[in-house]
Amino acid sequence: MFMKRAVNCGLVKADNMKQAILLLSFGTPRQPSDLLPYLTSIRRGKIPTERELKVLTARYDAIGQWDNKLLQTMGEEQKKTLKSLLAIDAMYLAYLHMPNSMEQAVESIAAAGYTSILCIVTSPFYSMIGTGAYERKLHSILRAYPRISCEIIKSWWNRPQFFEYWRSQLMAANPLQADTACIFSAHSVPTSTVGSYEDEVMSASNQIAKMVGLNHWYQAWQSAAPYGEWLGPTIESVIEQALIDGAKRIVCIPFGFVSDHVEILYDNDIICRNIVENAGATYERLPMPNGNTLFMEAMAKAIRERINK
Repeated sequence: MFMKRAVNCGLVKADNMKQAILLLSFGTPRQPSDLLPYLTSIRRGKIPTERELKVLTARYDAIGQWDNKLLQTMGEEQKKTLKSLLAIDAMYLAYLHMPNSMEQAVESIAAAGYTSILCIVTSPFYSMIGTGAYERKLHSILRAYPRISCEIIKSWWNRPQFFEYWRSQLMAANPLQADTACIFSAHSVPTSTVGSYEDEVMSASNQIAKMVGLNHWYQAWQSAAPYGEWLGPTIESVIEQALIDGAKRIVCIPFGFVSDHVEILYDNDIICRNIVENAGATYERLPMPNGNTLFMEAMAKAIRERINK
């Protein structure tokens, strides 16, 4: 799925213009002082309260964010892998809520003389508040660069490498044991913005379950904001239902995400683990792709397809 800008954004072959690849990611704080501007950016300029900052700080403290360089530089690692797979030099990385910002990246791209940008977001599924947020901000930035055309790859989950990564990881977890409940999860979204997001996520989880031969599994939604109406059921409620159904082992598959970060290491590995273990059951989570070459090849394939179109 692709989107082209309404102004000066025709589908032009890469060999007819100087094109840069722009990898877009959410961003993550690297030190405690980053949290205030980070959360303010996420909340569209609304400054968090002291209590909200305290809660967020505690979560990052709990996952060891400040001492883990890999967590702090995950975007750079993914860019490195993608750049190697594509064998190109013209690749840039920008974050939605942290430096290097999207404004900084576009400025660098323009200064280098590129006249076309092909963008891909690390989120595999399209949602209005996910990839859509990058989309809207990028188009706003590019109003100041009328000579630069732009296209965005809106989703890339439906590539064989995406499925093969999760299939292989799930198979390694011995998911067919009688007492095991497998729970697929993706980020929740406000119910008013669901669009095709729910259907695409459900289609992907169905395909992975079929590849592995799962007969009984659950779909859950996680990490919703503490306000408004969000897509459910929540992963917490699904875990509780699986335990009621007799599960003694819970395997979490957060396949709507691509890397280790607070929504995985805290929301899954602390909150969900506590629910499972307090019930006397066993908690497991599949490894996140991070910069895994097979997984990143799904993104590379989506880029090649667009360039060669």
